[in-house]
Amino acid sequence: MARLAKPDGMSRSGLVHYVAFFVGALCLVGLASIALHKLLPVLRVLVPGLVGWWLWQRHCKVERRRQKHLHTTFYQLLREHHGQITLLDFAMTAEITAIAARHYLDSRAKEFAARFEVTEHSDVVYVFSSLQLSRSPSASIPVVDTVAGDHTGVAALPNSLTQTELAKRLGVAAKTISRKKHLPLLSDWTQTRDPDGVGWSYAAQTQRFLPIIDRLVAQAEKAP
Repeated sequence: MARLAKPDGMSRSGLVHYVAFFVGALCLVGLASIALHKLLPVLRVLVPGLVGWWLWQRHCKVERRRQKHLHTTFYQLLREHHGQITLLDFAMTAEITAIAARHYLDSRAKEFAARFEVTEHSDVVYVFSSLQLSRSPSASIPVVDTVAGDHTGVAALPNSLTQTELAKRLGVAAKTISRKKHLPLLSDWTQTRDPDGVGWSYAAQTQRFLPIIDRLVAQAEKAP
């Protein structure tokens, strides 16, 4: 019978390397298992903390975008409606719920010391009086006479009027004033009919109409 060939030196060396690699891999797995076991209590706290931090940062980013959108909508409506904003208009323009709109407007009303009124149709109107002029009913306001073209002349303008007095001044029926007194565009509507071009706003607390003279002052400053 022929003798079996003995493995040469190269085969023995490869076998040794294979065994060494296998033993080394087992050692590494054992060390990793021990390290993971030791670090497991730390990972139980660290991983949820990192996830929570990421979620909080994401929430803050979304909230900043939301607040920026609400602020932009609020100041835009404030300028367009001359200090009067209805709850429905703000909710529709900002595309938010009525509860969220009320919460935001209530916060701004406290910040700017505004008041709110309820219309005959149960709509809530927020009145930011910083854009309007409010004095005692007995006082008179000097207004530049822009109708006659003489910007140096001064006409005595009543500080407030009743519904009947304003209707007579505008040349409309008192019922017309009653229907429009809670509208945000009341000042624009009255300005187009006032003989002196004065816009008027309604104060529910006194149930009187107050003049808005900031436009007349601006016209007088621009006039030559």
